[in-house]
Amino acid sequence: MKQILVAVALLLTTWLAWQAWQPPMVSQPGLTVRTALPEVKDAGPELWRIVTKRMVWKQAIASMRDRLYKEGFETRLIVKREPVEVHAFDDPGSFETLEDAKKVEDQWRKRKVDARALKREITFGVALGRFYLTSYAEQMQTRLKTIGLPYRYERRTVIVPAYRFVFNPMEKKQAEKSWIQVKNLGIAEPAMMKEREFQRLYGTQAP
Repeated sequence: MKQILVAVALLLTTWLAWQAWQPPMVSQPGLTVRTALPEVKDAGPELWRIVTKRMVWKQAIASMRDRLYKEGFETRLIVKREPVEVHAFDDPGSFETLEDAKKVEDQWRKRKVDARALKREITFGVALGRFYLTSYAEQMQTRLKTIGLPYRYERRTVIVPAYRFVFNPMEKKQAEKSWIQVKNLGIAEPAMMKEREFQRLYGTQAP
């Protein structure tokens, strides 16, 4: 009997020790977990741009502006300095004075060439024409060969302001329609690009 009491006392002591070691279990009502979700904004359809080809000739820029305006297109003119190939035609002579260069200039002008006397580093020369389009350069070369006077031709790369007309951003379907209309005007090589691509290329000058 004594051994049974000792065993019971030992079990009771062990149970009390375990209860003292375990943290109390507190009954709590059910909790609702709330997660803050980011606000989803509808970005809308992807936008596109139409950009005309590079132009450096002021007369061509004015002509294209008039054509686009008459067709009701809303465009902006952007400019970016770029390396451009130029076809240069010059009189082969080198002249000590501007007066001597002017005499040669007059000889070319009598033959309907828009010659221009200019200052070089230490001498003077006569420029016969500068062309950014190969087709125009070929026409000029044909004229000079017909005239028969000696001339010098050189192809150079220069950094000049390059101009483009850019359309306002629009949805793809409307951009495709406008692109066809621009092509039908006879305007060569209009580009159609996504808005993000336009911003990457011309973002600092975007209208």
